[in-house]
Amino acid sequence: MDFSSTLLREKFVISDSRGEAAEGHPMIVTSNRMVVPLLDIHGQPAETFVVRAQTMHACIRMASRIIQTYQRTGPLMARDEKFDFLDAWDNLIEDHERKFNPERWVAVYNNGRLIFSAEDHPMFLDMVEKCDSRNSGHYEEAIKMAERSLIDLGKTVTITHEGHIGLVATIQGSSGKCGLILRNPNRRTTFNIMAANKGDRSVTAVQTLTVSAAFLEGVQIAFQIGMTNEKVRLGLAQRHSDEDKRAESGRRRLGRLMAEIRTYENSLDVRYRPEKPDFSQVVSDAEAFAHDILKHRLEQQDA
Repeated sequence: MDFSSTLLREKFVISDSRGEAAEGHPMIVTSNRMVVPLLDIHGQPAETFVVRAQTMHACIRMASRIIQTYQRTGPLMARDEKFDFLDAWDNLIEDHERKFNPERWVAVYNNGRLIFSAEDHPMFLDMVEKCDSRNSGHYEEAIKMAERSLIDLGKTVTITHEGHIGLVATIQGSSGKCGLILRNPNRRTTFNIMAANKGDRSVTAVQTLTVSAAFLEGVQIAFQIGMTNEKVRLGLAQRHSDEDKRAESGRRRLGRLMAEIRTYENSLDVRYRPEKPDFSQVVSDAEAFAHDILKHRLEQQDA
């Protein structure tokens, strides 16, 4: 099945006429958003879902699980026995994420209606998706409509919106391409995954999205490991502390992600432009970044 979509990293700032929320400060809502169009045999949209999640990798994995289910058993919404979104969500959350990211959440929408959510997702996003269903293809106008809806409820608010692309995916015929935007405190880089059929192994949207999620999660974990390594070295974190245990769990998770990536590379004809991220180098870069920041902080404390 051909597939094309973009993951958007979003930040909404909701403030009143004074630039503040009722609590005395603006309300900030962040989210990762991915539209999941499912095409029929004629290439026409059969169903379309919107997935939002706290992390990019969870958003992408939930999208890939929806695609996989559609390819195997057909449309999700027209069934007598509804698709078990909760089971899908539980199965894609790995032990490291479950233990060390209590703020994780996901929400899935169809035709502007919330059909599934797990954990505590920002309710404001429900209004945005409802407005977007009335302005198909005009997402920015949907945000303005959400602002007007809040005003109609008697809330004098202003909504500012920032959106940055995190991933662009295109799978068509015998090839697939994902462009990923990787961010760290020093710079923003882009790299592309390009895959083609190999022997009797065919490129699929599910595989390509899943490996993209592995890269994004791996970079995030590698950065956390590097930061913790330097904190321990400088005596700002203790061995066997919760923070150190999180880094150790992250190393094990990183190993599993690397194995997942190798399996993908062995199954298909895979190329990268430029070179794929080196997780060990990300750890080293994070250690250097942490050293500069934390050393300065320690010097200020000594002074």
